[in-house]
Amino acid sequence: MKPWLMAIILFLIPLAAMSQKRITVSGYQERIPNSNAELRCDGVRITRTMEIDSISGYHNGFWITKSGRIEKAYWTLRHSDSCIGYELKPGFYHVYPNVILPSDTATITLWLREKR
Repeated sequence: MKPWLMAIILFLIPLAAMSQKRITVSGYQERIPNSNAELRCDGVRITRTMEIDSISGYHNGFWITKSGRIEKAYWTLRHSDSCIGYELKPGFYHVYPNVILPSDTATITLWLREKR
């Protein structure tokens, strides 16, 4: 094997080992006049402990459910950033945003990364 090729391989192996798996989970809420709100989220199954890396969307806080039960709630936008670093154990999760009034819709996306 050529020495330059071996050097490249030896350089790339640690980089591959250090890379972390990242996934997203997104939710949507729409307020419907004279009716209940419509909540949508495809959900995500995680098999290793992950932590919230970042959030985005148009919302006034959000909540996370695990297997249909509320796991954690950040009820206002002011507290939403405190979720960074929150750990999610293996399971099936959904995330739903709170609507910012007077808007009728809200969105949320959480970026999750493997816990180091």
